[in-house]
Amino acid sequence: MRSDDVARLTTMPTAAPRPDPVGPDLLFPPIFVGGAGRSGTTLLRVILDSHSRIACGPELKVLPQIAQLWGEMRSIHAPHLAESHVLPADIDRAARAMIAALLGAARRKSGKPRIAEKSPNNVFFFRHLHAMFPHAAYVHMVRDGRDVVASLLSMDWRTPDGKRVDYTTDAGAAARYWANAIRLGRSFAEATRGRSRYCELRYETLIAQPEPVLRSLFEFLGEPWEPAVLDYHRRDHALGNESSAQAVTRPLYATAQGRWQRDLTQAQRDAVKAEAGATLIELGYCSDLSW
Repeated sequence: MRSDDVARLTTMPTAAPRPDPVGPDLLFPPIFVGGAGRSGTTLLRVILDSHSRIACGPELKVLPQIAQLWGEMRSIHAPHLAESHVLPADIDRAARAMIAALLGAARRKSGKPRIAEKSPNNVFFFRHLHAMFPHAAYVHMVRDGRDVVASLLSMDWRTPDGKRVDYTTDAGAAARYWANAIRLGRSFAEATRGRSRYCELRYETLIAQPEPVLRSLFEFLGEPWEPAVLDYHRRDHALGNESSAQAVTRPLYATAQGRWQRDLTQAQRDAVKAEAGATLIELGYCSDLSW
């Protein structure tokens, strides 16, 4: 593990979360978790949910769609809405209230003061969510893109019309999806530097040194350290039909690391290099493309 992996967390702002002005739905700023699918977001979800002050239930899945609609209402639909005297502030207030109501329902059911929401595609809309929730925490799970591709290709995810999701059938599409998630997460962090609470968490670092990484994470979130989060697998979590449901019912394990070496054909590796090679090098997962 590189020493700067933990440092990325410990150097982030660590002030305690301030009360959120939305009202009784959200007592404290929410935590939004995102990252390319199969990057460890479900693992982080159950860890957060094991904290006595944080509830993180099954994916709502709809936050990305609401965020996208907010963006369209603020841009392409804005002139038409203005004709009905709907101003940008009205759009912001309506979208924020809808998300707060959805998150608040889960928070109240849990009895905990703070809510986290994990939908992998949140990472594509951190910028949108931040416009509505500037004090929220944004946690980006990052994993070796080659392992992500290998895992995605084993998934049987379907679109509403029953077709396989393209990035579960094609290595190039999977690599492109992963690289886009990395790019958008990091560009959000750069564009809002000093104004957002963004944390990039490496899956491999979490597996290698869970306690120091999680101590830094909860410090970043402004929450007290609780050793019980390391025993997430001993607690009951509403896992629904999440793809990693079985995996997070056991302790941390490293056997899924490097799976690309046995699972990806040379043709699939070449597709990953073409779509995401530069990003893999940028993140330090490889020094060149001779693998």
